[in-house]
Amino acid sequence: MRPSDGKAAVAWPRLSGPHICMGAGQQALELARKSLQSAAEMRGGKLSTTDITMVLDFILSSPDLFDIYRSNYEACGKIHKKQPFVGANKDFFAMSVLRFLCYDVLRKVFDPQIKRADADWEIEFLQAFSAYIDRTSGTRFVDTLSEAYRILSKKHGNDMTAITIAGDSTIQQIMKRATQAFPAEHIDFVNFSNSVNKALSDKYENYGPSPLKVSEPYIDKFFTQLKEPGGNFFRKMVLA
Repeated sequence: MRPSDGKAAVAWPRLSGPHICMGAGQQALELARKSLQSAAEMRGGKLSTTDITMVLDFILSSPDLFDIYRSNYEACGKIHKKQPFVGANKDFFAMSVLRFLCYDVLRKVFDPQIKRADADWEIEFLQAFSAYIDRTSGTRFVDTLSEAYRILSKKHGNDMTAITIAGDSTIQQIMKRATQAFPAEHIDFVNFSNSVNKALSDKYENYGPSPLKVSEPYIDKFFTQLKEPGGNFFRKMVLA
């Protein structure tokens, strides 16, 4: 059962990202398409280069186009009252999807390290996690997630939320394939630990032993708890 079944709809917060700009672009293209179609209908179904230029010039100066950009700008502003502006490249999106999957377990298992460092510790761990899966799974993990995000952006624009991403069947399937590359044996835990510790060393400029770093027993515990029954909605969908 999904969390919303039999309950009042949850107002999920919208997310920051280039999907907002894509939504504005699609609305602008739809305005142009309708305007060009209307002009063509009035001219017997054909438009000259001059006609097209005149229609586009009219759209550029129209209040309708300005309203599209203003409404999306306002949506962006409301989002950033609650969320800081962040970069949204392919790697960042992959890291964000992994965060949806494991943020509760990550904070529980690695609470000592996080408390000794800062909020950036979690980001470094997730980026190393994403890079490890991309390198070992053979599934083009980062690129396929980026492609799925682009399709969602086209469909949802500035209405996109975390549940939009978590509930998407394509993203769920990408994550299901990625889980096959999750560390499962000691040598995997060693390699994963090395990847995370390299990222932490570079971030905190600490290249020796450090209480900020992870070890194989921590990694084993992390992935064991990820597989335990229960957990958040996204994890249930991916690990089912």
